[in-house]
Parts: sequence; C-alpha cells; structure tokens
Amino acid sequence: MAPVTALADDKSVTYQDQIKPIFDQHCVECHEGWFPKGGLRMDSLENLREGGKNGPSYFAGKPDKGRLINMIKQVPGRFSQMPPGEKSLTEAQYQLIRRWIEQGAR
Repeated sequence: MAPVTALADDKSVTYQDQIKPIFDQHCVECHEGWFPKGGLRMDSLENLREGGKNGPSYFAGKPDKGRLINMIKQVPGRFSQMPPGEKSLTEAQYQLIRRWIEQGAR
C-alpha cells in the first residue's frame, strides 16, 4: 500500500489503489457479509455505490452531501463517528477519501 502522503495533488485517486486499502483496514470488518452495520457493505465499489439503510453513502463530485464523508470526519465527542476507537482514520486518509469523492469516486 502506497503511503497516503506520497500522492501529489494533481494525481487521480482511484478506489482500487488508494481507497480500498483504507476501507479494508478500517471499515470492512463491520461493513461486510450478510448483516453489515447500517446495511452498508464497504467491501467493494459496487456496494459503496449502492449505499445502506440511510441511503447513498456518497454522491460523486459532492463530498459534503453524502453520509460517508461526514461519518468518517474526526469530530471530538461525536458518538456516531466511524470507525470508532483505535481504528479512526488519520486526517491524511480522510482528505484522500474526500479527494476521491471530489474526483468522481472511481
């Protein structure tokens, strides 16, 4: 897995190369299989596009509109922050996912 900080701002972010490894490490444990948390499976791009019980997880090109980016943003004291506890994403990982959505989430 390439370091998140190694990406230049002008490079395209891809699901397979940069985003899937983050989700595999931090999210898939709870968001896969028959009964994923919130009905959201995060084990493939197709499942992410489908969304969960609360609707779409993201809207390509509009990172602030979808639930995904708002749930993973680090906000001190927020109960619903994902992933919880020790698995929290770094700011660099959050920014990479945000940029991926801005670029069309491909």
